[in-house]
Amino acid sequence: MKSENYGSVVQKAVEQIKQFLFTSDLKKGEHLPTEKELCQQLGVGRNSLREALRILASTGYITLEPGRGAFVRRTGEIQDEEDVIFWFNQNQVEVRDYLEIRSVCEPLAAKLAIERCSQKDLARLHSIHNAFVKATQEHDMQSILLQEGNFHDSIIELSQNQLLINIFRFFQSRTQDFRYQSLRLPNGPQEAILPHFKILRAFDLHDPELGETAMREHVKLGMQNYQLAMIDAEYERMQKKKEETEAPQ
Repeated sequence: MKSENYGSVVQKAVEQIKQFLFTSDLKKGEHLPTEKELCQQLGVGRNSLREALRILASTGYITLEPGRGAFVRRTGEIQDEEDVIFWFNQNQVEVRDYLEIRSVCEPLAAKLAIERCSQKDLARLHSIHNAFVKATQEHDMQSILLQEGNFHDSIIELSQNQLLINIFRFFQSRTQDFRYQSLRLPNGPQEAILPHFKILRAFDLHDPELGETAMREHVKLGMQNYQLAMIDAEYERMQKKKEETEAPQ
């Protein structure tokens, strides 16, 4: 019961902060109030607030910068798939660069994590994966985004390679953007379940090379899904333009 009450407090704080982002005069990139001020405004404890902020960062609404606080990333909800496609079109070069770096670094992180993780770490990864599957089945986008981020971020941390960890921290904002958008593509969450399972299988077998390969395939699949979505969007745009041209005047 205690965990349920805690969860409801955190969820309420998440919704309150979202409404604040949507209704205040704050613009993208501006600083949110301090933790102390937010705790007083929302009537929640610091632990609940920090968990709410972590969820909002994982789901693309804010950016958390160590030592500096929280910053606005979104002032409204994404409405539909067309908005997602528009975002990818507007950020094609950055997305390509990000995916190229990720395709090199994340498989290495998986390999090192398998070599260095404990049974307790492995149990936590399974728990995250199970929560991701459950969220996908329930179409709970907020939990989908949170758990997918937890899965990948945990593997990076488990690599215990500080340079790799710092590289991903540097790309944190772009990583959150990409996760937020790619998981809203058609069947995005469903298509991540099997790759996650294969990666976990490599952890279970304590096979670093298999884990490296499984993660590389996962990233490659993400790149392919992104490219296919762009092709589909361009086709639909051309069809719409053709229909408008051929429509009787």
